[in-house]
Amino acid sequence: NIMMLLGTYSKEDNNCCSIMRPPILLFALLLQSAHSLQSSPPLAFVASRASKNCGSGVLRHRQQRTKQYLSDDDSDEEIIPINNDRSILAGESTFQKYGRPSDINSDSFGPLLPIAEAVDEVTGGWALTYADLHPATPRTTIGQAFLATNIFYAAGGLALGVQGDWFYGALTELAGIVSFIYHYSQLEFGKNRSEVRLALLVDYFTAGAALICGGVYMVQMGIDTIPIDALLTAVGASVCLALCWVWEFGYPYIFWHSLWHILSALTGYLIGQDHLLSTGG
Repeated sequence: NIMMLLGTYSKEDNNCCSIMRPPILLFALLLQSAHSLQSSPPLAFVASRASKNCGSGVLRHRQQRTKQYLSDDDSDEEIIPINNDRSILAGESTFQKYGRPSDINSDSFGPLLPIAEAVDEVTGGWALTYADLHPATPRTTIGQAFLATNIFYAAGGLALGVQGDWFYGALTELAGIVSFIYHYSQLEFGKNRSEVRLALLVDYFTAGAALICGGVYMVQMGIDTIPIDALLTAVGASVCLALCWVWEFGYPYIFWHSLWHILSALTGYLIGQDHLLSTGG
């Protein structure tokens, strides 16, 4: 026994300098600790076993909160973090992923239900689906920057109103306000929510009204008289909108739809300004 040896040493070596005894005691205690560890499992082994047997414990709970599972079952499938580039760039459109909406009813749309049903029927369910913008939310920097692009409608509409075209200016302002509400709910509620579908339907009305008014202005002025810069921004806006439907998910959608907001607002302003000049407004 280590302590017995230490006691024997102390009795036989009474002449030993007392300054040597503390190191000897420390060494003896270390040997005793090492001996006791041989008869019990190492701490690392115990921790390893505990982590394996924790089941639905803290470690698994944290893992589920920080990672996105590719399936809802408990199978050992690959786990991809929600902010991983693969999960963002390898997505698919909402319509392809979730199919036709199943929540178009009077509780969701109220008096607008007949219009919602008609839009859904004509487009085969496509028009009332929307992009899942996860992981962006109204509280993330990217989500807030996306919402901020609606300010271009406000600026363009205000500028047109100040110059004399309050009608087209008001339509542009209204389109920007409803667009903000729609995209805020899109970021806040996430995928497959009736609240977002309702906001999307109203957005079709307001954006469509502004687009129709701009189209009428173009016809009145004559297509050949429209400034080249307005034509270029109109083409650019159309391309960006089309790409939103190609990459209808996450960050790619946010990027292209932000450009759509900026270029379409600029197009509307340029057309409205040219219409004012042509009519002497």
